[in-house]
Amino acid sequence: MSDETKAWAIGLGLFTEQVEAFEGLASAMALSPRDIISKMVVHVLAVDRDMRDLGLHGIPGWITRDQAVDVVVQSGLEGLPIGIRPSGFMWPADKPFPWSPEECKAAVIGYGVKWHGDFDDFLNCLRGKWEMSDGYAVLHQN
Repeated sequence: MSDETKAWAIGLGLFTEQVEAFEGLASAMALSPRDIISKMVVHVLAVDRDMRDLGLHGIPGWITRDQAVDVVVQSGLEGLPIGIRPSGFMWPADKPFPWSPEECKAAVIGYGVKWHGDFDDFLNCLRGKWEMSDGYAVLHQN
């Protein structure tokens, strides 16, 4: 391990096997670790910009800075594309989400979707600016 690699690995708090995986990735891509991290950051910023262009909250609305760094590092070590949003963060992991993937997509696009879940869950667990009208949930997009 080079001194530069050691320095950034210590700074990020990575384990030895993570550093070795990252070095393997860097070697396969013919890039330095700094270049790979730069590419990852550019990708994350592009995803954030695209979300904001769609009227979504972007990455800071979903996870903390430390969580974002951890996700980027882990995903970078496992290979791109980067998975930004862990599923347990937005909705409690111990409760089944009442919508199908198709209903989720419709809600994000802007259609009202019938809320089949508990009203308390709607008020307390569903993140973002939602309104319920005649049993349909509608997402307010800025």
